[in-house]
Amino acid sequence: MSRILLYNHGGCENRGCEAIVRSTAALFVKREATVWLATDQKMYDRMVGLDDVKRIFSSTISPYSVSRLVNSVAYRLGASRESEVARKYSPVIRAGRYSICLSVGGDTYCYGRPEHLYVINRRLKRAGRPTVLWCCSIEPDIIRGELLEDLASYDLIVARESITYDALRAAGLPALLCCDPAFTLKTWKLPLPSGWKNGATVGINVSPLVLDKAKDRRAAVDAFIALIRHILETSDDSVALVPHVTWEHDNDLDALNEIREPFMDEQRVFMLPATLDALMLKGYIARMKALVTARTHASIAGYSSCVPTLVIGYSVKARGIARDLFGSEEGHLLPVQELDSQEQLIDAYDALLSRAQEERSYLIGKLPEYKRGLDEAAYAVMKLEG
Repeated sequence: MSRILLYNHGGCENRGCEAIVRSTAALFVKREATVWLATDQKMYDRMVGLDDVKRIFSSTISPYSVSRLVNSVAYRLGASRESEVARKYSPVIRAGRYSICLSVGGDTYCYGRPEHLYVINRRLKRAGRPTVLWCCSIEPDIIRGELLEDLASYDLIVARESITYDALRAAGLPALLCCDPAFTLKTWKLPLPSGWKNGATVGINVSPLVLDKAKDRRAAVDAFIALIRHILETSDDSVALVPHVTWEHDNDLDALNEIREPFMDEQRVFMLPATLDALMLKGYIARMKALVTARTHASIAGYSSCVPTLVIGYSVKARGIARDLFGSEEGHLLPVQELDSQEQLIDAYDALLSRAQEERSYLIGKLPEYKRGLDEAAYAVMKLEG
């Protein structure tokens, strides 16, 4: 039986990371593999309950362990930086028990130099383990130099959208293209909360990351506040605020509470619980009238549930997924860097509603074909075992 390691997982307080792990594990368990998970949030991920994962363990040695003390002393005495990083990530690098190792971080390569990935990849290759960069997104203009060398060492790269896929191919790297595995994530439909209106609840997700990317952060916050006010004044709809990432260093609650503040006495504006897992959150998103979201995996929950969705994005993954689904980003994605007026966001939302039924019907027809490539990608991964 194949033993597949999923690593480079930041933890399930990011429901996008959780959705990737859940759907990827299910994909390979269906093929009679066992799946192990190395995570930055061992206790939290165990509490969430990842049913298709055989074992969950920490990506790094404990900061309070003898090994971490030895590592620190060795580095001060002249050990190489690579040796220090390799000892820190030794739980991942001990590869004897795994058949295939999948880096599941999605867009990790887009956020600065991923030194730990370079070291882990080299050490896993040295141990003779096949490595896969699984369903990734990478900005085309950074595929060069050290990063290109690292990418070339993977046995297989699977891109989750065509912008990344085309850039990888242009750089001479063999790659496969398929959708993000989270498009196959199941839903868990909990009872609807107070304030929810059947068929008339709009979801809004905002992240600190997207606000920080805006040309004017205050103007972006005001645009979301104006959108909520517009919804309340022009319809009987309710507004559900959607926390999708609750990491301490990147917490949607920080942004959502700022936007909710003017509506604290408005019963039609409410926050979904921050304790929901990815399955539960998708269960609510699937019953929404429409969704406006900054987080890409919240948009995937919307798209895959055939909910009309507007993305306020900045990244290659948001652009690429919209392009692959609809043929163009236009009307489906509003770059946050261009968000400089309240009317701009309101107009984009109104345009979404005007084509809502058309978009639902389109997604119902498109999704079966769009998801088909996942099986081919999983087959290609399993073949690496030899």
